[in-house]
Parts: sequence; C-alpha cells; structure tokens
Amino acid sequence: MNKSSLISSKMQGIDEETCVELLKLAYESVKSGIDNSRREFHRDPAQYDYRTAKAVWMNAQIKKLFQEAFIKSSLRTKVKHLKSHGVDYYLLDGKMLLCFKKMDYRNRVSGFYSKRFRDALSGNAVHYSKSMLDNLSRMGISKPLPIYYIGHILDKANRLVDVRLVNYEDMKIKVLQSLSILFSPNLFSVNASKSDTDESDNNLVRLRPDINIKKPRSK
Repeated sequence: MNKSSLISSKMQGIDEETCVELLKLAYESVKSGIDNSRREFHRDPAQYDYRTAKAVWMNAQIKKLFQEAFIKSSLRTKVKHLKSHGVDYYLLDGKMLLCFKKMDYRNRVSGFYSKRFRDALSGNAVHYSKSMLDNLSRMGISKPLPIYYIGHILDKANRLVDVRLVNYEDMKIKVLQSLSILFSPNLFSVNASKSDTDESDNNLVRLRPDINIKKPRSK
C-alpha cells in the first residue's frame, strides 16, 4: 500500500483522490504562508516584535491561502469553513475536521495543555460554540468528529522544518505523517512512515505529570 492510500485509510474513509488533494493544498498553503510571513517580518520587524504577533500572523496567512485554494478547487463543495471560540475548522465531507496549528518537535500542537485540547485528546466531547454546533446540526451532524491537525514546525529563525498531519485518540497519537515527505519527489520510494506504526511507544503523547489525563472509571 502506498503512502497516500495508507493515509486515506486512516482519515475516516475519505477517498484517496480527495485525501491527497486536501493534504497537498494544506501543505502548499503552509509552505507559502510561512514564506510570505517571513518576508513580511523582514520588511517591518518592529510591527511583529511582541510575543505572539508572528505566530498569529503566520497562522492567519496559512488559513487565508488554504481558503482561497480550496474554493478554486474541486474541494469547494466538500469543504465547509467553521469557527468556534476563535479557532478555524474545516469540515470535510461531514466526516472529519481539519485544523491548522503550530507544532513542536514532539508533535504537540499549540494549546496542547488547554482544556479544549485535553478533551479532544482524551476522547471527551469538545466544547464548540453554539454557532458551530448549530451549523453542524443543520448539516445533520450530531456525533463528535475526529480532528486532524496540520502542524507546522519551525526552527528558531522561523524557517519551516516540517509540516505534519497528526490525529490524537485515547491519549495517543493515532496518525502521524510528515507531509513534507509525503509530497517530496521520492514519494513512493520512502519507507512507511510512523502513521502505520501507531502502536509504537514512540507515538505516545507525553503530558506534563501535573496534568496527566486519566481515563474516567467505568460506573
């Protein structure tokens, strides 16, 4: 099984062609968004010289490019843009949510220690805004949807190191794939990625001891 087929099988049964187009658009949006942002930071460094300015600008640029790209593609009827508590989600075929986030080298997205993310990680229902819940309800969606994160990893100079697809389940990483590798020229000659070794101890999500998530006791 090639990588694109493998990832498709892990993404809620989304067909391979749709899966590849979606991830490629996401990957290219991240690359262009980071490149554009770095040029902007160089042009006007003083404007972005506070703690979260660069991260916020980069994520906004990535989402802007992704939205422009999928509207012009065959995905325009398959992807819906939703928003909850300031977080942008992209609903694909009513089966899964995509979310862009900065990520560290240990595959932890920004906001990793927030309650909302801990709920998603532990399998609890994520608290979405009433507006987003109403939109989902109008589409006939009432069950919790898995969230797939597109994470960009940067070095200290804000250069792009990797773009990764990550999905968490039951306090572990269920899917982990480098999109940089997936869409490199040697796509079919690279060995199977970590996405098909999710049982490995290396894929466990490491939490700080003081907020370790415990499964609720069965009643």
